[in-house]
Amino acid sequence: MVTGIQHHSTLVTQLVGDHRQLLESFGTLKKSAEASDVLAFKQALQGFKALLVPHLLEEAMRLYTYMRQEFKTRGNADAYQLVNGYKSEMKGIGDAAVQFIDTYSAIADDAIDFRQVCTSLQEIGHLLGDRIRREESELYPLYQSLH
Repeated sequence: MVTGIQHHSTLVTQLVGDHRQLLESFGTLKKSAEASDVLAFKQALQGFKALLVPHLLEEAMRLYTYMRQEFKTRGNADAYQLVNGYKSEMKGIGDAAVQFIDTYSAIADDAIDFRQVCTSLQEIGHLLGDRIRREESELYPLYQSLH
């Protein structure tokens, strides 16, 4: 019996809801950058960060930690490695997104190169969208199968 993090029957529903909010917030961020609207862009950065950071922490603790401890206890090395891969990849994506947010939150308004911002957002959006699809189609069902 696992004595650490416990399974939460509503966690996947909560995380999927977070994803929808993150995608909506990211869309707002992208639109403000495309419009070169500094005030809206900086507000959207903070709004996106306010959703992203708690989501990443929630996944790290309640999803990855639980799944890793369960698969280790059950001796399922393949699933354990799969979860470790997801966790490692998400840390990289999360770190890059937070660095982007922090960089553009601190930069002087007149120093923002919105063409570069839009290029970066395109890349971040692709990574996040791909990641969300894979989490919802592979990782979350795996989590649900553990209970």
